Amino acid sequence: MSPKQQEIRDREERLLDVAQQMLLERGYEDLRMDRIADAVGVSKGTVYQHFHSRDDLLAAVAVRSAAKRAALFERAASFEGSSRERMGAVEAAAEVFFALFPHHEHAERLVRAAHLSPKISAERVEALEGSTQRCFEVATQIAAEAVTAGDLPLRAGQSVGQLCVGLWNLYQGAFLMRDLEKFMSDPAVDDALGTLQRNARVFLDGFGWRPLSNEHDYTTARARALTELFGAEALAAGLL
Repeated sequence: MSPKQQEIRDREERLLDVAQQMLLERGYEDLRMDRIADAVGVSKGTVYQHFHSRDDLLAAVAVRSAAKRAALFERAASFEGSSRERMGAVEAAAEVFFALFPHHEHAERLVRAAHLSPKISAERVEALEGSTQRCFEVATQIAAEAVTAGDLPLRAGQSVGQLCVGLWNLYQGAFLMRDLEKFMSDPAVDDALGTLQRNARVFLDGFGWRPLSNEHDYTTARARALTELFGAEALAAGLL
């Protein structure tokens, strides 16, 4: 990469950093190109050289964090343990991401709602889908191995895909719960991450994935995954 290309890359990263923070603090309606330009110290025209619309900028923010989520999931796949402990490591990766990237789910929902808009480049939409698919591939591979090993005795009408989609829905629901914290006083809403952990264990118990949560200390296994795989990130997220 030439010095000029590196300069352009670094500037784009600064623009994304500012947009990400602005989205988190002020919401989508206040995510404006002129404000981002002022914060970075460039002209609004320079911002448009990187992103051809506000929605395209939002998609770039979501794509960047989604790629980091996929990398965390793929790191989790290397965890040594039983199949269910390995899936627990994936859940730990989701927890780390949940804590470090609170803006992401809101950004992704907005992008997916407008995915056919010409204001968002097809390349960014494809990149977002690709990162999500990487996460599913990690989870489905671990679950498929559990079926082969006899740890996950699927019953009629059940499938690995169904299980992984169910876990993904729990994960996305935790993000939504956090978004509702400012509007609701229910204790369950105030502890979205803890609720996610408990519900995931009940969900996997329901599928009969052994050892069940009353047969094994998954709290210790989770702590080991956070320490061995995500040490620095887990500390930054306040999970260790």
